[in-house]
Order: sequence, then structure tokens, then C-alpha cells
Amino acid sequence: MEPLTPHDFYFAGPEVEPPHGYRPGGYHPVHLGDVYCRRYGVIHKLGFGTYSTVWLTPSSRPLRRELSGHEY
Repeated sequence: MEPLTPHDFYFAGPEVEPPHGYRPGGYHPVHLGDVYCRRYGVIHKLGFGTYSTVWLTPSSRPLRRELSGHEY
């Protein structure tokens, strides 16, 4: 099976933030495929509202939890 890419999840729609909002103190421009902290890759925009935008950004590293000195 081929690995998933950002374009496998993106569905263009009519609702987008107004372009004048992308400025210092406003929205931060995010693009499909962007990687943050060398770990989180942007693959889909889930939605936006008055105060936030939510992006699907799975981690490229497995989750590791340490509880009571044990790794799970």
C-alpha cells in the first residue's frame, strides 16, 4: 500500500478564511504538506471558526508514554 499524502485528504470547499486575515497578528498561513517541529505534517484542514482553525497533523513519531518508570 502506498503511503498517504496530503492530497489524499484535501477537499476544496467554498468556505475559507478571508485573505485579509493573513497578516502579522492574524492568521498564520498553513499549507498542505507543511511540517512543524520536524514531526507534525499537515494533511487536512478540519475546519475554522471565529478564533481558530483546526488542522489534522499526525505525528511522524510513535507515541511513547512513561508512567511510573515504565514505558508503554
